[in-house]
Amino acid sequence: MGVKLFAICVTTILCVGYVAGEYCYNDVVGACSPVGGEVQNCNSRYGAFKGDELLTNVQTYANTHILRSFQFLLMSSHFGNFEKNRGGFEKLYKKLSDNTWEKAIDLVKFIGKRGGHMNFRARKDEKNEKQIDFEMYELGSMARALDMQKGLAEEAHFIHAEVTRRKEHDPEVASYLENNFVHEHSEIIRKLSGHTNDLKQLIANQPDPSLSLYLFDEYLQKSL
Repeated sequence: MGVKLFAICVTTILCVGYVAGEYCYNDVVGACSPVGGEVQNCNSRYGAFKGDELLTNVQTYANTHILRSFQFLLMSSHFGNFEKNRGGFEKLYKKLSDNTWEKAIDLVKFIGKRGGHMNFRARKDEKNEKQIDFEMYELGSMARALDMQKGLAEEAHFIHAEVTRRKEHDPEVASYLENNFVHEHSEIIRKLSGHTNDLKQLIANQPDPSLSLYLFDEYLQKSL
């Protein structure tokens, strides 16, 4: 009888000791105890995602992709109207719009996978963002698309640096960014920079670059 009582007392002490701390087991033990408690830690948040800073950065990155998707779509519709009639530019920016939209969805899914919730209000403050006119001429639109893509790449680099330098290193987030964003951004930036420089050389010092623009647009339609 004495041995059983001793075992019960030890078990009770261990259970009570588990109640405090950021562990799912602690929550479960606390909730089942006579005192009761809340179950807060039984989720998939771990590593650097346990804090709010990384989660906010990834939420902001997802929202940036949504914004860029609509901006690329505006550029695509501008070149697809009856006045511009640039099928190649329309196709290029529509493809970029679809790509950034799909990446945004993937980021939202990743946030959920790591135990977070998507906050569509999390955005970084971009100066003069509202003053940008997306009804641009061909070369200007190409340069703008290149700048937008570089911005997405640099934001990915910033988040990657945060998860590799911080005390709670999170290799899963770093790997996710590398495999799904960093390498692809490099390829897209290379193509856009090539298009921008080729187009610049084609229309440079020409009083009427209409034919060059038409041929370049035809090239874009066939290459995409």
